[in-house]
Amino acid sequence: QLNFWLFHQTRTNRLQIFSFRTTMMKTAILLSATAMAVCEAATTVSVLDFGSSVRRTTATNPDTTVHGVSTFWGALHHNKIQTEGMTVVPDLFSRPEASVVVGIMGSGVDLDNMPTVNGLVNTENVAKGHLVLEGQKGKNLLHKIGPARKAEASDFVERCKHQLAHKKVSAVSVKVNSENAVDLDTQIAALIKELQGRNVVVHLVVEEGEGVARRRLSTRRLEDEQQNDEEEDEQDNNGNNNNNAYYGYGYYDADGDFITPYKTMFQIQYFNVVLWVSVGLAVSFFYGIFMTLDMPLEADTLLFGESAKMMGE
Repeated sequence: QLNFWLFHQTRTNRLQIFSFRTTMMKTAILLSATAMAVCEAATTVSVLDFGSSVRRTTATNPDTTVHGVSTFWGALHHNKIQTEGMTVVPDLFSRPEASVVVGIMGSGVDLDNMPTVNGLVNTENVAKGHLVLEGQKGKNLLHKIGPARKAEASDFVERCKHQLAHKKVSAVSVKVNSENAVDLDTQIAALIKELQGRNVVVHLVVEEGEGVARRRLSTRRLEDEQQNDEEEDEQDNNGNNNNNAYYGYGYYDADGDFITPYKTMFQIQYFNVVLWVSVGLAVSFFYGIFMTLDMPLEADTLLFGESAKMMGE
């Protein structure tokens, strides 16, 4: 009986350990899948400035956070401090009459089927700049503005115009599916035409799904890497042609000597530094000689010595 009880307890403990390990593995797989889904999803804020209230900066990295976008909106409308390093900033002397944050969210958000939105998100022809957030952060961004008015594709333009006419800052949300995606894209194009010439800003918040966002971000990374490689190759070619920073553009003669008729900025700077340092040293040297020419011989000076005694005798 004792052996049977020990065997039963050992078997029970093994089953409990196996069950615990299985549960932990399932939990880890679920968390990993959730984390991958969150990382693959993305939210893009396209800033459409129809006046002159937003300026583009020299920053090249559009990645930011919900707090960063919120500080930009606060700086644009309430003169608050904005997070550093963002691609867009408010103009110092001009403020918009009104702004509307348009949230485009839902399972039907596919930029391949929405050419107008695709152009606003991926190019800077109309948008002043873009702010990119990891994950689906559309609701979090709209919450920073306040309660968002829900709209359909049929009344989207009227909703946005109404919000711009009655509120300084407001939000409109649209749920996109496969049926209204094309109609909504057409309405967004119509809204852009309606707002031309007005001093208003539209913040287009596009919340993309996991697969779509991953494909677009991968394409953008490949384009950025290709552009960086081209710039590096161009710099290497310029370095090989010019030998070093001292020589400007020119050519090699028959003897292999590099001939250039131009003066580079480095040559101009080097010439001025050498010239004025030399002039300063020469002036200091001759001024020192001039000051010692008629120096009187006095008893309390270092020059008072045997020569002064001979002159006194």
